[in-house]
Amino acid sequence: MYLLNMKIFVVNLDSATDRWASFKDDERYTRWSAWHYDDLPVTHPIFKEMVSMYNINPKEHKAKCACYISHTRLYEYIIKNKLDDVLIIEDDAELVSELPDSKKLPQDGFTYFGGFTSHLKMTQGPLKVHFDGDGIHRIQHDKYRMLMTVAIYIPNWIVAKQMLSACKPDKKRPRAIDTMLRDAYCPQYVYYPAPFIEKDFPSQIRKGKKKHSNQFYEWV
Repeated sequence: MYLLNMKIFVVNLDSATDRWASFKDDERYTRWSAWHYDDLPVTHPIFKEMVSMYNINPKEHKAKCACYISHTRLYEYIIKNKLDDVLIIEDDAELVSELPDSKKLPQDGFTYFGGFTSHLKMTQGPLKVHFDGDGIHRIQHDKYRMLMTVAIYIPNWIVAKQMLSACKPDKKRPRAIDTMLRDAYCPQYVYYPAPFIEKDFPSQIRKGKKKHSNQFYEWV
């Protein structure tokens, strides 16, 4: 169920009106205007600082940079306004089951409500993880990693601050935001099965993407 106090932000490009259409008439959702790489000056340092594979498509690299800025600025907003009980979802997220009572969710770290599980070495691809029962599971960072930012629950602004610190570490270049969140100095959890799956929208970052995350944290 949705709790009245939960603040739900939908990260959405101004141009992606088709993606916002399924949320705009529902007062539970607040639109967070995402940055497009064209909104950034070509001299913006993020384009050189962001770590990508040497053979990445230049537009994909730029889109990854804009995604990073969109999410970190939302974390900064949460921290500045000291917001608690926050859910951040992408605009291609689709709710497929009831949300849990946020009062029963961990308060010492953030919880994934969507995405997929991967081998620790990401070049090895997705990894099917068998969770022992429904509900909350603490992520075992020595066995698998969580990828994507389809939906992430943040219990309080202190946790958001820890997430931001992981995404903006001293003397380290930024990477894709989902890979950096793993290094946040707080516990991390996954809620199983996932309340959100990824809709079959054309990707705004990876051209030709055909697979999407499902409620079992699989990439199918």
